[in-house]
Amino acid sequence: MKLSSQQEKALDAVGRWLRNHRQESPYFMLAGYAGTGKTTIARRLAESASGLVYYAAYTGKAAHVLRKTGIENVSTIHQLIYTPRDKCDEHLSSLRSRRLRLLDQKPLPQDELNDLDDAIAREITNLRRPEFFLNTASPLMNASLIVIDEYSMVDEQTGRDLLSFGCPVLALGDPGQLPPVQGRRFFARTPDALLTQIHRQASENPIIQMSMEVREGRSLKPGQYGTSKVVRRGSMSNAAVGRVIQESDQLLVGTNNTRFQFNHQIRKMYGRTTPNPEAGDKLVCLRNNHQEGLLNGQTFTVARVSPRGPFLELRLVGEDGERKSCISHHFGPGTPLTPAEAKQANEFDFGYALTVHKAQGSQWDKVAIVDEWHFKDRDKWLYTAITRAAESVTIMM
Repeated sequence: MKLSSQQEKALDAVGRWLRNHRQESPYFMLAGYAGTGKTTIARRLAESASGLVYYAAYTGKAAHVLRKTGIENVSTIHQLIYTPRDKCDEHLSSLRSRRLRLLDQKPLPQDELNDLDDAIAREITNLRRPEFFLNTASPLMNASLIVIDEYSMVDEQTGRDLLSFGCPVLALGDPGQLPPVQGRRFFARTPDALLTQIHRQASENPIIQMSMEVREGRSLKPGQYGTSKVVRRGSMSNAAVGRVIQESDQLLVGTNNTRFQFNHQIRKMYGRTTPNPEAGDKLVCLRNNHQEGLLNGQTFTVARVSPRGPFLELRLVGEDGERKSCISHHFGPGTPLTPAEAKQANEFDFGYALTVHKAQGSQWDKVAIVDEWHFKDRDKWLYTAITRAAESVTIMM
């Protein structure tokens, strides 16, 4: 694919940074609107880089979308740089065993021993961390580049941890999207390069066309946009709204009140009326727990629920197929938690409907939107909602 002059200039800028990153900056921020070719530039750079290149996204779903484009070495940021404590303990034990074996060698391999002592010291320091642990055996230790998608989702702690591996970071982001609601962003400075020209092939994509109209301040009119569409919700029956929701992978709304209403209605439509989740229910995580690999906004399907005193034990399946077991508070009236117990419980809610703010960093094939946000950042809100869809979007205005 031939690059535009703007893309060529950006690629040259990124290439110069990668050659000189040790003297300039450990990371490069490449910003661009949907359809401008950020990922294309990252792939071109990866093809010319010497050594291994890794890609990471904030959520498992976003990582899955990158894999579908043919990119290899993709994972979530959490999977790439963090590890459970028991694996840290195992790794430290393995390093110490290797050190003992080296001490038996004649002559003593001093350089290898020094490297091993450095690795042991890093792991001991790592195990003093209060909550979650860096994977000191991460492939990033020997990588030549890591590409981070949706840099606005990376908080300060995660950003510092990323840079601690000494691997240069190419951070991709979209200035048209909403800023994250919670936490301070790590990648917060002015982007090093900005792409504004929509690639010709992308401009033919109805989702990109719709996002451009919104980003440039124009209103979308009811009608068909390829396989996507804009409809007036006031003219739709409840059954028609239900069909749109059932045919979509995710429903996005503006406010928490609307989210509560739709989650209740959708669960009722599926015959689920108990306050606590049941097998098959869709949940969303409401708070990061890096130690357990849980991220704010991540969605799961319930495999099993077991009451455990003041808690619920949840067996969950992530969007990438990963299985997790964790404890949660009761969703309805239940045994009240003490302050100490509340700190142990993870926070979840039903995830059939999500606010657009909560959906940042994720993407689904088919998205339905209840267009109800007429407050601050109206254009960015709708732009963010539309660009959560990979294949088609239905906007109910």
